[in-house]
Amino acid sequence: MSSKNKLYVVATPIGNYEDITLRALRVLKDVDFVICEERKMGSKLLRHYEIKKDLELLNEHNEEEQTPRILERLMMRGENAALISDAGAPLFADPGNSLVMRCHQSGITVVPLPGASSLMAALMGSGIAIDKFLYYGFLPANKDLRKQAMRKLPNDYDIVFLEAPYRLKQLLSAFKQNVGGKREAIIAYKLTMPQEKFFWGTIDELIKMTEGLAKGEFVFILKRTERNYRRK
Repeated sequence: MSSKNKLYVVATPIGNYEDITLRALRVLKDVDFVICEERKMGSKLLRHYEIKKDLELLNEHNEEEQTPRILERLMMRGENAALISDAGAPLFADPGNSLVMRCHQSGITVVPLPGASSLMAALMGSGIAIDKFLYYGFLPANKDLRKQAMRKLPNDYDIVFLEAPYRLKQLLSAFKQNVGGKREAIIAYKLTMPQEKFFWGTIDELIKMTEGLAKGEFVFILKRTERNYRRK
C-alpha cells in the first residue's frame, strides 16, 4: 500500500463467497489488521480466502473502549486497517460509525470499498421501480415502540427493513396488525445462496407462503400503496 494511517471500510459477501471484489481481497491481504464484529465470523471469512491477519473486535458490547485502542494503532503505530461486518456492506445497522467519524476528525484517511449489500441485492431483484425508497433498518424491539413506528410509516415510499433470521413470523404478524393484511410486500430470502427466493404478495399471502419456511437471512420490503406509484 502506498501509505499508512488508513481505515478501509470493506464490503464482504452476504452469503456467496464469490461475491467479493479483487480490490477487497488485495486490501484484506495488505492491511496490518482487520476489525470485525465476531472473531468466529471474521476468522471464517479470512480463512476461506487463505488470509492470515491480526483481528480486533468491534461490536455493540465493546465499541466504547475499543474505538480509542484501534485509533491508537492507526495513529501512533501508523498502521492500516480494514473494517468489515459479519456480512455485506459495513455500518448498515452495524457498529463502527463512531470509529469512522473519529478517524475523519483525527486526519486518518477513510477509504470505502463498495461491494455486496443485501439492501441493494433485494432491491435489484424485487422488480419494483427503484425511483424512491427508504431504508429503515431494524424496527424497535419493544412491542409498543414498534407499533408506534409502524403506524407512522409513510405510504408513498417503498421501505426496506432488516430483521433477525428467526423473526420473520413475528415481523409479518406485527405488520398485519399495524399496517393491515392487504398491504403488499416482498421478502428477499437467502440472497446469493442456492435457496435464494423472492416472495411477492400481500401480508396475508406472505404469512401463508412462508409458513414452515426454514430459518434464513432475509430482507423485507414494504411496498408503497398502488396509488402512490408513478403513472407512466
